[in-house]
Amino acid sequence: MSLINPNETYSSLILQYLYDAVIVTDLNFCITSWNHSAEKIYGYSQAEAIGKSTLEILKTELNPEERQRSIQELNSTGYWLGEVIQVAKNGQRLNIRSAVSFLKDKTGKTIGVIANNRDITKEKEIQKQLEESEKRFRSSFDNAGSGMCLQDLDGRFLKVNQKFCSMLGYEECELLGNLSSRFAHPDDIPLAQEKRSAILRGELTDVVFEKRYLRKDGSLLYAEVYSSLVRNRNGTPNYFVTQHIDITKRKKVEEQLIKAKIEAERANEAKSQFVANMSHEIRTPLNGVIGYNQLLLSTNLNILQTEYAKKAMSSAHGLLGIINDVLDISKIEAGKIELHPQFTPLLILAQDCVSLLKWKAMEKQIYVKMENPSELPKCIKVDSVRLRQILINLLGNAVKFTESGGVCLSITTFESNKSNKHIGLRFSIEDTGIGIAEESIPFLFESFWQEESSSTRRFGGTGLGLKITKSLLDLMQGRVYVSSKLGRGSNFSFEVEVEYENKIQEIVWDSSFNLTHLVNSEFKILEEYSPKILVVEDNDLNLDLIQKIIRKLIPKADIQTAADGLVALQKLNEFFPSLIFMDIQMPNMDGLTASQEIRKQPKFSGIPIVALTAGALYEERQKCFEVGMDYFLTKPIDIPGLHTVLLRYLNPNSTARY
Repeated sequence: MSLINPNETYSSLILQYLYDAVIVTDLNFCITSWNHSAEKIYGYSQAEAIGKSTLEILKTELNPEERQRSIQELNSTGYWLGEVIQVAKNGQRLNIRSAVSFLKDKTGKTIGVIANNRDITKEKEIQKQLEESEKRFRSSFDNAGSGMCLQDLDGRFLKVNQKFCSMLGYEECELLGNLSSRFAHPDDIPLAQEKRSAILRGELTDVVFEKRYLRKDGSLLYAEVYSSLVRNRNGTPNYFVTQHIDITKRKKVEEQLIKAKIEAERANEAKSQFVANMSHEIRTPLNGVIGYNQLLLSTNLNILQTEYAKKAMSSAHGLLGIINDVLDISKIEAGKIELHPQFTPLLILAQDCVSLLKWKAMEKQIYVKMENPSELPKCIKVDSVRLRQILINLLGNAVKFTESGGVCLSITTFESNKSNKHIGLRFSIEDTGIGIAEESIPFLFESFWQEESSSTRRFGGTGLGLKITKSLLDLMQGRVYVSSKLGRGSNFSFEVEVEYENKIQEIVWDSSFNLTHLVNSEFKILEEYSPKILVVEDNDLNLDLIQKIIRKLIPKADIQTAADGLVALQKLNEFFPSLIFMDIQMPNMDGLTASQEIRKQPKFSGIPIVALTAGALYEERQKCFEVGMDYFLTKPIDIPGLHTVLLRYLNPNSTARY
């Protein structure tokens, strides 16, 4: 019976499963042991390798001189370390790192050779790729068209390319070893340091920012800086690679553009202010023209006189429309139009717009109507003033360019992409008018454009309505469509997606919103009431007009007047009014200041104050509400609008709630 040493068996198993190939030969280099890793690396099985010469199996590529030196080193030292090329069974050439030593028995007698071989082919490939990458990087670095530099963690220049030297006007030796902050504009040093610190803290992987350098000749270099942190294999920060792109010319152009933009904005602001002032100044006399004509039409006139008064009214309203268009286009060009959405009854708004155009349609003996809509939301969240303006622009154009037949408004819904609280609305205005040539359609929404010069003479208008409509729809993220055939009518439609609710919200009081349908029978002369009314107005004509209109509607009204806010405050204590009409622009004390002073006194806090002004901008309206005013009426004032205000604030039996 033979005895097997368990230690030898255990050691043999360990050799079999080592990561490296373990090859044992006799003194003639014939293979006596071939482990599993050797099989995997070289592709020969144990049966194929054992008994064969290493020269036959491994095919080690060594020239005679190298082979002789390795044998001499092995004989003299007992081991040899080196790298060789060997060939696998499939013909692949392998990079092998080999450790060879003599194998001795228990007595110390050399009985063979043992080699520990590791396949480093992939490692060599990676090393070669790294070397090639380093070579490419070095070539790119040196020959880059932008300024490149390597900086240590404190910002010192470790290496700079020629381009960076020429950008700053310094020699390489003048830059190396110096902190980059030495050459930077003082105002930009903190930003650069913060960016570098953010990368080191791990908050950013790389940064892009603009930085100014002071060239050697004292001039400024504007650079766009790209900086990345390079780490070693352990992840420890090593150095920064920084690229500089010269943007000096671009920055100078930008500075010129900014300067030009500021000058243009200043000019545009002056233009807008001029337009606003002119609007205010024109509205003031128009208030008299429209107001007195309304009063005139309420008297007993013969047919000819009525016709003259109506034509005067029509002309005044036409002028007012032009003023509004010019004011709006001025605000659009200045980028100052803002939307102020609020829940609004959809059908009420649409029907009101149609009603406003009926008088003009009747004059032309055409119809303007609204189709009975399918299921529509009761309230939509929208800037009602601007939606109303869009509808009136499109309906007004349709009526203007239709000689027979008529105009029809329809509203349909579609599914919104925004959320389940939103709905898509499509408004379509179809007419049987003169139509538009196909080649003219792309130009419809340009300022001051009309299809032909004769249109201006024949139909009038500024050519601004569609431009304003398109600009407002852009603000609403809406879309507008046009289809038309010359001589056969047109269809203008637009789509908006809005938030909606199927319940009537409280209607926000707005001077542009006609609420006659809510008041019904209450629109009558308040003959039985004698309220105290204070009118604060510095223009004698307007003061006379407002008094006449009020007395027309409320014959028994007790009216007191004040020429400015200071006089109004003095009169309040002796004349406690039920309602105050307050002009805004007045000498001594304006209407905003006067309203603030009134609201400071608790005993006057419940008196309604109605702004009465020629200023028509939304911002002016907001200022009125901010100082405590209750409502806003613009000049020219129409009688129905003023009547509505009086009913709202003075009729105690009114069932209308706005």
